[in-house]
Amino acid sequence: MSFDAFAALAQPGASVTVHNVRLIDVQPAEGGHELLTIEHAGTTRELIGGGPWSQEHSRRNVGKFGYIVPAQPFGRELPAGACYFRDYIDQSLRRVPELDSHDRATSDDGRALEVIGWRCDARPHGFRAPVGIIPGEAGRFVPDESVVVTLRVPPEFVRECRRVQMTPQELLRSFAGDLAGIQNFVACPRADGYGSNGSDEREYADAWLHRAHAMNAIDLDEQDAREAEAEEKQFQRDDFAALLDDFEHYGGKADDLIAAVQALVDKQAEADGD
Repeated sequence: MSFDAFAALAQPGASVTVHNVRLIDVQPAEGGHELLTIEHAGTTRELIGGGPWSQEHSRRNVGKFGYIVPAQPFGRELPAGACYFRDYIDQSLRRVPELDSHDRATSDDGRALEVIGWRCDARPHGFRAPVGIIPGEAGRFVPDESVVVTLRVPPEFVRECRRVQMTPQELLRSFAGDLAGIQNFVACPRADGYGSNGSDEREYADAWLHRAHAMNAIDLDEQDAREAEAEEKQFQRDDFAALLDDFEHYGGKADDLIAAVQALVDKQAEADGD
C-alpha cells in the first residue's frame, strides 16, 4: 500500500511537506478562504488554502512550482486540511527522492549533513542538501560548517535569559548571528540555521565587540593572506619533492637535479647582483 502524502497532510498536527507541486489556479472558497488547484505527479487536486482570499494577492503564484505545507492557525480557526503553497525561488528546482542518502541526517558533532536529493537547471545531474533546506537560486545553499562550543555560564546570565524567555543556548545563538553579521537569505539558505535579528542589532553587536575587545584585534585579511601564501609555498615544496622522485624513477640521480637547480639559483643571484 503506497503512502498518501495528501491524506497525511490533512491530519491534525501534520508535519508533511509535499514537493514538486504546480499551482494551477486559486479561487475563493466558502468562509473567505482560498481554494487551491494543484498538479502533483500528473494528478490534479483541490486543496483548501490557509490564507484569506485576496483578489490582489491570492493568484500571484499561479503557474509556479513549489511545495505544500500544513497551515498553522496562529490563534485563528482554519478549515480541516488547510495548507499553504510556497513557490521555489528557482523555478527549475525539483525534489529527487531517488538521490536521497540513507545515512544519518546529522554528524556526530551535530552538523547538518547533505542527504536530501534535488536537481535544477544549473545542476542537472542532481545534488543533495540537508534536511529542511529548500535550495535557492541555482540550487545554492550554505553548508553547515558550524563548530561545537561548550560553555559554563553563571546563574546571573541564566536569569537574564529567563527575563527574555529564552534559554542560554537560544540567547547565545541569537547573539552569535548578530555579531557575525549573518544574513540568511532564501536565495542561498544556510544549513546551520543561523541568521541575525536585523541591521540595528548587527551594528550594536559590532559596537560591543569593538568597545570590549578592540585592543586585541588583528587584521584577519592579512593573516589569511599570509597563511594562503605559506600553504602555496608548501604545495610547491611538495611538488618539487615529487619531481625529484620522478627524476630518480626514470634513472636520474638526485645530486644531478639538485646541482642543476643550484646552477639556476646562482645564475639568478648573479643577475640580481648586476
